Amino acid sequence: MPASPAPRPDLELRDAHQSTRLAPYLRDLWSRRSYIWYVSTNELRSRQVTNVLGNLWHLLNPALSIGVYFVIFGLLLDVGDRSSNNFFLFLTVGLFMFQFTQKTTTDGAKSIINNVGLIKAIKFPRAMLPITSTATETIAFWPSFLVIYFVAALSDGFRLEWLLLPLLVAVQAVFNTGSAMIAARLTTHFRDTTQILPFFFRLLLYGSGVIFNVDTYAEGNKIVEWLFTLNPMYCFITIGRWTVMGTPLKAQHVGSILIWTFVIMIAGFLWFRAGEERYARD
Repeated sequence: MPASPAPRPDLELRDAHQSTRLAPYLRDLWSRRSYIWYVSTNELRSRQVTNVLGNLWHLLNPALSIGVYFVIFGLLLDVGDRSSNNFFLFLTVGLFMFQFTQKTTTDGAKSIINNVGLIKAIKFPRAMLPITSTATETIAFWPSFLVIYFVAALSDGFRLEWLLLPLLVAVQAVFNTGSAMIAARLTTHFRDTTQILPFFFRLLLYGSGVIFNVDTYAEGNKIVEWLFTLNPMYCFITIGRWTVMGTPLKAQHVGSILIWTFVIMIAGFLWFRAGEERYARD
């Protein structure tokens, strides 16, 4: 009998969901950028399609949130006098910056478990899912600029530093992408992550200076100041307030967000990609 031909490595059967090498993986992601944009904009439209006011809710939702917090903390609890001369603007910037990361991470946590059928049916870079959820929330955040600039224009007038706010949001979007990837994979291991995240962010809200001025309450305590500096959300909010209101800013705040953004994005992407093959099996 003739000898059977030796198996050819290039013809071996492979798992259709097996992850590719890093460089082709990144090229594949980049080639799908238009699809990510399409899905993100479509998702925003579909969210409000059944509402009477439609996309106007992208402005009304943050504006109503600001109103609720201002009544409770600014009027009833009188936190404003100790936090800022313009507590309404102080609160507006802090809450918008915080909710940007909160919504992106929370939606990113569901990006894998909500698309299991798609993952099992089609081979594509799984990182598209948390990236798409981040892109959706980033697009949804831009109307918040109108509210921030409108409130700032009524109270403090135009500042040249306003032009730096979009750059800050772009850096925060990169940070949010890494955070969404970490949350997405964490949810595949522990489904309860989506239930825990709201409580985590509620605690983080009070630990990030969203509704009070940290400098006022820390009273020169260097340890407390450095603990807040190690909190990336506090630093994003502090820089945001500096661009809009001209509040004090320290170099370590900028250094903190740059380091955190790099670490969270790289670590989040690598950890998410390391579980690429298991997402279709879970």
